[in-house]
Amino acid sequence: MLVTVKPRTAIITVNYNSTSFTVSCAKSLISSGVTPPFLVVVDNGSSVPIRDQDLSFYPYSFLICSHKNLGFARGNNLGIDWVLSNTDCEYLFLLNNDTVVDKYAIEILEKTMDTLNRRVGVISPRILLKEDPEKLWYGGGDVCWFRGKGKIPGYLGPADSKHALTPRFVSFISGCAMFGRRTFFEDIRGFDERFFLYEEDLELCLRAAKKGWLLYYEPKAVIFHVGQGSIRKSDRTFFKTYDPQNPDLAFIIYHRTKNRLLNMYLHAKGVKAMFFWGTFPFYTVRDISRLLIYGRKESVRSLLRGILDFAKMVINVHHPHQAD
Repeated sequence: MLVTVKPRTAIITVNYNSTSFTVSCAKSLISSGVTPPFLVVVDNGSSVPIRDQDLSFYPYSFLICSHKNLGFARGNNLGIDWVLSNTDCEYLFLLNNDTVVDKYAIEILEKTMDTLNRRVGVISPRILLKEDPEKLWYGGGDVCWFRGKGKIPGYLGPADSKHALTPRFVSFISGCAMFGRRTFFEDIRGFDERFFLYEEDLELCLRAAKKGWLLYYEPKAVIFHVGQGSIRKSDRTFFKTYDPQNPDLAFIIYHRTKNRLLNMYLHAKGVKAMFFWGTFPFYTVRDISRLLIYGRKESVRSLLRGILDFAKMVINVHHPHQAD
């Protein structure tokens, strides 16, 4: 049955052993400049799941509980499907739970989307590092076909640089904050669930572009993001993703390597494929050398395992196992 709700926007956020982050995010939404958005929280198999009581202060909320960790992509898709089936919200905002939303961000995003071409499917706010708001986490992004990843100019640079303050069309939007039209998600449906964690945002952007959708960056809307909050303890020092001292480096490298290869296998064609596959061996040798220099042998193993698991995935697609 359709549930008619007052908010124009539905927030979808995934919680995994991080109730304090989710509650903090929800509290920031209440103080937004519009009617508090409908909030859908997907608990992704947390050892101590978030409870309805934890969100009792929020006027419009719905909790979906999974008995196991489905991954970031599938967890978000559960929320997307629920919103499309049970509300008439015009906009869906996929938002990391380790974020705090600026008071006027939702209002700005809604008004911006109202004025843009209907083929603009997703817009992103400017994302600042919560630990140091003068540093930029996302200020517009592009696809880097040489590395097969999303590139963010000015990453961790000044949050108020000219480039970061310039609204524009982009080719990559971070999965940390994706504000999209209902019609966009009805068409795209959500993330590719083969991507357990990382790079699923780039895949969605590439798939959207193939279907004629546009992406836009609006810097006037601001949110604050805890760097790597989804996988690190809240009291631990923040490290850049590929910092040799990052204790989660092996985990990150495995998923990013496998998923980056899958992305390029699915979407890089012609010259773009030549750019990526032609330079991949060079970058791989370089990355392995750096990891060995810093004594991160476990990360080297993770990188190689990511390549191997990607290869197995492709082989299984083309040569599925047949029983004797």
